[in-house]
Amino acid sequence: MILKEIIYPDPKDYYNNELLTHENAGVLTTFGTVYLKKGSRIPEKGFSRHPFNEVSIVTEGCIEMLNEDGSVAGYLKKGTVVYINALELQAGNVLEDTRLIYVLNQKV
Repeated sequence: MILKEIIYPDPKDYYNNELLTHENAGVLTTFGTVYLKKGSRIPEKGFSRHPFNEVSIVTEGCIEMLNEDGSVAGYLKKGTVVYINALELQAGNVLEDTRLIYVLNQKV
C-alpha cells in the first residue's frame, strides 16, 4: 500500500503535480493533480495525445472539450469524471480556474 496526500499545484507554479508513479504487473500507474488557469487552452495550439489511458475527475472549474473540427465535444465540470483512451486526440478551453485529479495507466 502506498498513501499520498492530495496536493494541488500552486496557481503560480507549473500546472501538473505528479504525486505518485508505480509499476506493477507490467502496468505503470501515475497519479496527480492539475491546476488550469481560466482563459488558457490545452494544448495552446492543435491537439495532443498520449500513450496512456487517462481517468480524470474535475473537482473545481470547467473545461470546454473540443472535437477535431473545433466543435464542442462537451464540458468537464466540477463532479465530472472523464475517460480518455490512449492516443485519443484531446484539446480544451479552460472556462474557469480548474482543478482536477488524474490517473494514468500504461502497459510497459
